[in-house]
Amino acid sequence: MIALDVLVGVSYLLAALLLRRVRQLALLAAATGVLWFAADLVQPLVFAHRAPLTHLLLLYPGTRLRWRGQRWLIGAVYAACLIYPIGRLGVTTVVIFVLVVVAILGGRRASAAVSRRSVNLASAGAVLIWGLLAAAGLARSAGAELDAAFLAAYEIVLIAVVAVVVLDDRYRRSRTAIVTNLAVDLGAEPVRTLRDLVADALGDPSVVIGLVTTDGFIDEAGRPVTLRPQSGQVTTDLLDRRQRIAVLQHDPALLRDRRLLDSVTALAAIALANIRLHQEVTANISEVAASRRRLLAVSDAERDRLEHALEGEVTTRLARVSTLFAQLGTDELCRQLESTRETIRMFARGVYPRALNEIGLAAIRDLDPVGDVKITVPDERFAPQVEAAAYFLCLEALTNAAKYAQATIVTASARIADGMLVVEIADDGIGGADPTNGTGLLGLRDRLDALGGMLTVESSQDGTLVHGAIPLDLP
Repeated sequence: MIALDVLVGVSYLLAALLLRRVRQLALLAAATGVLWFAADLVQPLVFAHRAPLTHLLLLYPGTRLRWRGQRWLIGAVYAACLIYPIGRLGVTTVVIFVLVVVAILGGRRASAAVSRRSVNLASAGAVLIWGLLAAAGLARSAGAELDAAFLAAYEIVLIAVVAVVVLDDRYRRSRTAIVTNLAVDLGAEPVRTLRDLVADALGDPSVVIGLVTTDGFIDEAGRPVTLRPQSGQVTTDLLDRRQRIAVLQHDPALLRDRRLLDSVTALAAIALANIRLHQEVTANISEVAASRRRLLAVSDAERDRLEHALEGEVTTRLARVSTLFAQLGTDELCRQLESTRETIRMFARGVYPRALNEIGLAAIRDLDPVGDVKITVPDERFAPQVEAAAYFLCLEALTNAAKYAQATIVTASARIADGMLVVEIADDGIGGADPTNGTGLLGLRDRLDALGGMLTVESSQDGTLVHGAIPLDLP
């Protein structure tokens, strides 16, 4: 019996050495072994070993509890096992046994598929240990005396549980399991960096990954990386289509298992190639968006130039011709010329209104294609592209309302909300507006898209609402 008692403590101290690659698990195993031996010297610590042991089994194989409720259980277990009067009560073991089962069921749903086997083994160990203790607690409550056979059975279970955990950990650290887990982690949401995942897979915390650039090496976040191998460290190239895309600095001991190193670096190379491709696509999208904004600015500048030419030179010359005809007494020609001048003036106003440059969004107040429109706009100025987008949105929506909607009530407003200029035009007409049909609203949608904004149209037989949102902080 003494030998078996010593073997329990030694088993957990040895397990701490074998689990040293996961610091939390190793510390909990060591604490279990130390407290087991301490119970022989300090009577109140006789139940203390159960707390870190339960913590170990619920934590394994990871470093975080899988369910928030498990934290409360662990706290309760530590309190019950470290406070001797509570730990010696038979009902305490029964309550903890029930809580352990509940915590295991809750944590199992949150465990990853690749670690489910390990979770099940550790959970079975926790249930077996606390089930045995609960049975003993009920027996004591009934007045039964526990003999040496029960203590021996308990000690054998403790040894068996830690042996299973260590063997499972060794299996999980095998080449196949490591590569499988790494592949799953790389395909999941990016919670940890690629460097950390590769370092865990290889068991080498000194791992450094440098992506190859024309100016040297950078990390995943784009920060410069200086590869200065420490004493004895080596580097391995990561290749994509026979082209070196990164280098891996690591412990030379990993070269002893070349198949594992090659498998991990191959997966890392695929992940880095995907990262680089994503960065290139993002850069291309940004460049296309910037190009669209530049074209929009050029287009508005050309509109402005054309408006000045029409409003200035053309109408001025027509005015002079109209004056000459008036002197000759040709009233009909004067009327025709004046009508032509007004048509050109209206056309120029639609191309790009001069007032937009002078007074900003206040130019919208001069829009009255419907006849009676309630218009509310801020007096402050915004970027020219923002003002132009808001103006032409109102112009198009109000023109459509006048031509097709048969509306009696029309409102237009512009306001600032959440860093956006929100423009809304509503009418009580017959509806029928379709942003995908025709060039007016479709062109406005493209304009807002180029600025990073959004255009929506809600149209029914009860009326139409045109809603536009334009970012105020343009890139």
